[in-house]
Amino acid sequence: MYTNVIINNILVHPSELFAFDQKDWEDNEKGNTLFTSETFLPKILVEAGVVKSTSEVKRNKPELFINLDKIDFIQVKWGKKFLFIAVGE
Repeated sequence: MYTNVIINNILVHPSELFAFDQKDWEDNEKGNTLFTSETFLPKILVEAGVVKSTSEVKRNKPELFINLDKIDFIQVKWGKKFLFIAVGE
């Protein structure tokens, strides 16, 4: 399961958002980061391994049934799991 998601091209280097320094990025966070161009949040949650299907999102947390199409940085909590999402251009 991934803990970080980067959608499209973000404005800063990922290590500045998700890691303490470049070494931490290379050793730990890079492997836990999903790079995608998908903007539909339920599909991202499926890709990241947080949920099994998009219908599970619609049934349990309909407020997460959205498109992420603006530059943003959000945190999604699903049970005990957290997913940090950076949305770029």
